[in-house]
Formats: sequence, structure tokens, C-alpha cells
Amino acid sequence: MTKAKTLDMTTGPFLKKILLFAVPIIISGLLQLLFNAADTVIVGKFSADGDFAVSAVGSTASLINALVALAMGLGNGSGVVVAQNVGAKNSEAVKKTVHTSMLLSVILGVAIGAVGFFCASPLLRLMNAPDEVIGLAALYVKIYFLGLPVQLIYNFGSAILRSIGDTTRPLIFLGIAGVLNVGLNILFVVGFNMSVAGVALATVISQTVSAALVVIYMKKQNNDCRLYIKDLKIHTKSLTQTLYIGIPAGLQGMIFSVSNTILQATINTFGPLAMAGSAAATSVANFIFIPMNSIHHASTSFIGQNTGAKKIEQIKKLIFMLNGIAMAMGVVLTIPIVIYGKFFLGIFTSTEEAIIYGYTHLVVLCVPYFICGAMDVTVGCIRGMGTSLAPMLVSIFGVCGFRFLWIWVIFPFIKGMVENSYQQYFFLFLSYFISWAITLTLQVIICIKTYKKLKLKYT
Repeated sequence: MTKAKTLDMTTGPFLKKILLFAVPIIISGLLQLLFNAADTVIVGKFSADGDFAVSAVGSTASLINALVALAMGLGNGSGVVVAQNVGAKNSEAVKKTVHTSMLLSVILGVAIGAVGFFCASPLLRLMNAPDEVIGLAALYVKIYFLGLPVQLIYNFGSAILRSIGDTTRPLIFLGIAGVLNVGLNILFVVGFNMSVAGVALATVISQTVSAALVVIYMKKQNNDCRLYIKDLKIHTKSLTQTLYIGIPAGLQGMIFSVSNTILQATINTFGPLAMAGSAAATSVANFIFIPMNSIHHASTSFIGQNTGAKKIEQIKKLIFMLNGIAMAMGVVLTIPIVIYGKFFLGIFTSTEEAIIYGYTHLVVLCVPYFICGAMDVTVGCIRGMGTSLAPMLVSIFGVCGFRFLWIWVIFPFIKGMVENSYQQYFFLFLSYFISWAITLTLQVIICIKTYKKLKLKYT
């Protein structure tokens, strides 16, 4: 039986424990980015479709995220519920939530995977995908969604393990699957000349391996998160708690992704080279987002356990500490990305025009990225305290609503006044900074009110 890998998040020193929690998540995310970057490099450099293949893979990200976001939110919701019950030392509730969540991951994976598979082409056309890439993009999406059930099994399982402080095992499993993914990419794309189909198939196979490893590991646990296949069952109370936290989180992620999908549709109107540059820029910018996002994951688990343990003063201390760490990461990591941005973009594409578009995207996105980090961590803290609907509504109106207004009303006006396509591209992405600033301000207000309400309840 596997020795329990748990972390008590209700006692200090908190900085050390946050870093111990976050570092494996950061490494996991960076490894995933490197593996995804390898996908893009291999398909771009060795596929006969070249930049069109890069554009096809890159342009599908927002569509995939829009369909997967609800399920991922529910996975995070289950992690919060487990963390709160761990903090409250409610062993039976932890067990029921674990088994409810793992069964839910399979059900959601099959349902959402079917929608993605059958609706791929129509949705891509709604996004204004150019005729040159829509066939490749649809093929990639269909294969990707066939593997969605195993992807969700891994992510739900990882969320549960994170809730008890075990971030190392998911890192190991991801590393194994990632190395396999790169090897299969080379085999399928270079060896068998399968282009985007090879990249998608390699992703599905490697995700199946990571899911299997998570399930095997959870079956060997000697704590309340041990998984018994025969006990997989939907427990009403556990499901209700998970849905209460997870649905607003999932809807927020989904609508975020829809706003990005609409943005991607606007990017697509600039042509395949702008699409390739945008895909490359997103891959580079993720090397800033992933470390900040690890603190978001830490916030839900640390605040969740302390909420369950009713340690109110520690929650206040953690909110400031978590936000400070995320913002510092955003500022420090942005500097080399901006200075050497064109070099990094050149790894993904050798076309000068694509690099110019990509660097424009990179600068306007990354310079204010620390604001996005604080916004996400603040939302994580609010959810950890047990409130999910209010931050969802604020994020929807503050981020998504503003972006819709920008794309449909403000940007067409600016575009009519600016002839240079690169400058137009700059103003398109300026919506990120403004929407983050508005939303962070509102989320801070909600966080303060939620904390005061919790303090009144337990003191």
C-alpha cells in the first residue's frame, strides 16, 4: 500500500508549504508546455503542412477549452470540497466526494467528448477558420475529443490529490506521459507523415497512460482518498457540494473560453500567418501563466482546508501571501519573455510576418500579466472560502462582457482609424489589460465581503 503523501495546510510555516505545494505544479505545467511546444515545433517543422498545421492546432485551443472548461471547473470544485472536509476532519465525506468525483469525470468526458466530436466542423466555421486550415483543425479536434474521458480522469484525480497536498505524484505521471507524447509525435509525424492527426493521436495515447497511472496510485492510497472501483457511486450530498462550487467555476471558465473563441475568430480574419504567430505567442506566454496559476491552485486548497478547520485569521494572512507570490512571479518572469520574445517565437515559426504578429501579441499580453495572476488567485481564495457564484458573475461581466464590447463595438471603430495591420492587432489585445484591471478590483471587494461573512459566522 502506498504511503500517504499529505500536507497539513492549516499550520505554518505557510510560505514554505505554499512553495512545496506549488513547485511540483509549476514543473508539471512547464513540462506540459514543453511537450505542447514540442507538438507545435514537430508539426510545424516536419509536417508537409508547415505553418498551416501550426495554425490548425493553435486555432483549436479556444474551442477545446470552451467545451472542456465546465468539466474542469467541476474537477476543481471537487478538490475544494475534499480540502474543506479534510480540514474539518470529516473522513466519510472525503471518501464519498472522491468516488462521486471520479465517476462524474467519466460521465462528463463521454458526454462532452461526443459534443466536441460531432460539432467540430460547424463550430470552427463559426470561428471564421480559413478554408486553408479548417480541414486539419477539424481532424485534430475530433481525435482530441475521443480522448476526453481519460483526460478528465487524470485531471479530477489530480485535483483530489492536490487537495490533500500531494502535487508530486501528478508531476511524475505527467512526466512519463509527456515523454511518451513527444516520442509518439516524432514517430507519427516524422516517421509516418501523419501531420496534425499524429499530434492528436499522440496526445490521446499519452493522456490514457497518465489517467491509468492516477487511478492505480489512488487505488493504493492508505488515506481517505483511496479509490475503490466497486464503490464508484454518485452520492447526492457530495455531488451537490461539488456542483455548488464547480458549476460557477466551470461556467466562468467556459464563458472565458467563449470570449477567447470570439477573439480567435477575430484573429483568424488577419490570416494564417497571424494565426500562427498568435499560437506561438500563446505557447510562450504560458511560461508566465503556469507559475502564477500554480498559486491559484494553492489558494483553493490552502484556503479550503483552513475554512474547514475554521482558522479565520490564518485565511486573511494566506490571502495576502498568495496574491503577493503570484504577482511577484508575473513581474519577474515577464522581463526575459519580453526581451527575448522574438527568439522564443522563432522556435515555433520561421516566417517573419508570423513572428511580428506573435511579438505584438506577446508584449501587450505579458506586461500586465501580474494583474491576471492576482485576479485568478483572489478568485481561488473566494472559492476556497466556499463562495463561487459571485466571483463567477463578476468575472463574466468584468472580463468576458468587456471583451465582447471591445471586439464588437470598440475594436471595429479603432480598426477603421488605423491602417497598419500590426497596430490593429495591438489594439485587439489591449482588451486583456483593461478587463483584468476592472475584474481584479471587483473581485477584491467580493473577497473582503466573503471573509467578513465567514469571520462573523465562526467567531
